[in-house]
Amino acid sequence: MTFKQLEALYWSARLGSFALAAERLFMTQSALSKRIQELETEIGEQLFDRSGPRARITDAGSMILAKAKQILGLRDEIKVAAQGARKVSGTCRFGISELMAMQWLPRIVSEVRARYPDVLIEPHVAVTQELLQDVERGQTDFAICPGISPDPAIDNASLCCVGLDWVSAPGLFPKEGVRTVEQLFAHPVISMSAQAGSTIALNSLAMENGLKFRRIFASNSPEAVAAVTIAGLGIALLAKPFVERFIQSGQLVRQQVEPGLMVPDLIYYLHWRTDDAQLLPRLIREIALRIITGAQVEAPLPKADGGEPSSAID
Repeated sequence: MTFKQLEALYWSARLGSFALAAERLFMTQSALSKRIQELETEIGEQLFDRSGPRARITDAGSMILAKAKQILGLRDEIKVAAQGARKVSGTCRFGISELMAMQWLPRIVSEVRARYPDVLIEPHVAVTQELLQDVERGQTDFAICPGISPDPAIDNASLCCVGLDWVSAPGLFPKEGVRTVEQLFAHPVISMSAQAGSTIALNSLAMENGLKFRRIFASNSPEAVAAVTIAGLGIALLAKPFVERFIQSGQLVRQQVEPGLMVPDLIYYLHWRTDDAQLLPRLIREIALRIITGAQVEAPLPKADGGEPSSAID
């Protein structure tokens, strides 16, 4: 029995796909299947039931998987104890929203390189729902984005709160003042895509208050939303830290609105799988958590409960 065989079992069960597991381990699917078959031969039990359209981990496989997680975790801890933290190596893949990437990614990367020079990190910048789905599927080690996953197998810790501003080009409204629903939505809404945290928050507010508005543009890029808004084509709801530079330059103006139009702050979380026994992602998560929360004044919010992963394999 080898660590490589246990890694093949671990990643196949975690990702729910032999193909994705092979990709994660930088090997062919046939080589990964061979390792699992060798492990099954040595143990004398079938670890995956391959009789259906999707292979499923067996009861014996689930029992071995629990032990495999412990062994792989202990292996990493033994290496650190023997060689020191600076000798930690490997690849950590994580997701991060564009706003958090602009604000915090350079500091996270800098500290990871200083502490763990042999570690390769692969950040993936995307919108909220895509980031959460990647963590749920095990395709990334963790994600930094707003919202909470409905998957009980995902745990999280709060990072920070980010306010949202209604903004427009100067002169879009004839005079200053507090905008009513009629005044604000007389103009089309320029928004992020439906999977973005700000759009999810806006749609939730609209459902709760029976608000109706016309959307003319949706993008995964806040820069694109800002550009269309600066062109005077409508109003936009964007994160305060992001729009501040446009407001300071006079390209956009912040619109004061009625209480019923105020969208609650976005709460950003660190999301990870509860069944992740790897040492490296935990070390990188701790760095991200310390860097981001270290600059916050608010007390941290409670984290969500965890749960068990699916047993189905593609």
